[in-house]
Amino acid sequence: MSLSTSQSREQPVPQSLWNRGFVAATAILFVIFCNMAVFFQFYEYLHRLAVSPRWAGFIIGVFALVALVIRPFISPWLTPFNARRWLDLGTLGVVASLLLYNLALTPWSLMVVRVLHGTAYVVMATAGMAALVAMIPPERSGQAFGIMAVVTLLPYAMLPPLVVAASSHLGSFLRVLNLTALMMLLILPLARLMPLPRADDGSRPPERLRWHDIKEDLSDRRILGLLLASLLVFTAFTPVFYFIKTYAAKLGIANAGWFFTLSTGTEIAVRVVGGRYFDRGSKTRLLGGSLLVLAVSYLGLSLVSGHALFFTLAVGLGLGWGVALPMLNSLMFDLSQPRFRALNANLGLEMFQGGFFLGPSLGAWVLACWSYEALFAACAAACLAALLFLPMIRKGAPAS
Repeated sequence: MSLSTSQSREQPVPQSLWNRGFVAATAILFVIFCNMAVFFQFYEYLHRLAVSPRWAGFIIGVFALVALVIRPFISPWLTPFNARRWLDLGTLGVVASLLLYNLALTPWSLMVVRVLHGTAYVVMATAGMAALVAMIPPERSGQAFGIMAVVTLLPYAMLPPLVVAASSHLGSFLRVLNLTALMMLLILPLARLMPLPRADDGSRPPERLRWHDIKEDLSDRRILGLLLASLLVFTAFTPVFYFIKTYAAKLGIANAGWFFTLSTGTEIAVRVVGGRYFDRGSKTRLLGGSLLVLAVSYLGLSLVSGHALFFTLAVGLGLGWGVALPMLNSLMFDLSQPRFRALNANLGLEMFQGGFFLGPSLGAWVLACWSYEALFAACAAACLAALLFLPMIRKGAPAS
């Protein structure tokens, strides 16, 4: 999702954050993330198809791998001027991909559908973000991105238990995907509510960064350390999302969807209630404390045996994620040179996508070779490894 956009010279800048375009674009963002959250039950579905666990992790992760590869190439070209056209095409591609899951019953056919789905998704999501930032008044950007953070979390809080119930009620996970395909069509009328700038209004895109600029940016070891820490945190996050349902079944817990409702609800509450305090103390210390909370929670998950502790750990993980993820984004902004902030925001999203590839791929391999206990212990180790980068990324540390 690209954060680099151009501002129209003739297009009036919105004065109020809650303008029609922002509301429509935020609703589109919510629907886009529903497309990802609905796959909460996907690993279990692959298990029912008798897909090997070693293949299952890669089939899940290749979706993110495709986005990881494509996004850097398309981000400079998708702007508010052409966003609606590409948003339409990406949405129709996602709808078609969701329906194609009905025909994909073998590892190779599933791989093809996941690649097509990932390609359509990254076009849709990148165009959606390009459109969204054009709807934000510059002086309200902090509040706007805070709202966006909550909106992108809501599907993960709402959908997991609904997917479990809907799969049971409708008779299969595929019918849930068919219903999701219908839901994605809502993006098309919502896109017409955004007053996007036109290509013939005299505006031009900002000057693009060159290769030597990127090398200069990444020579700052604080940025490099922060990116690696982000990759570790996101890699540890995704095994919980994809494998918690089958782990809960192993523990005798019926509806693991409530685990994500609790964790994501806590994450949202932390950002809404505590967000105002994030700028008042040391962000590096807050990040370090949240990483410790995550490591302890993951370790507890590897040792849990009962319902009460299982759901209590969901709150612990939500608390850790609720602080760690805003701190990673905020430190990236603070440590970046102004001309590199958009680039580094995109690189941060690349780490997010990288975690969604590495997490399920490596997680499925750990499950195939060892156990769930080993998987969540490895997630704890990843968070502890991220702590090792804190001396490198603290605000006063030398850049090189």
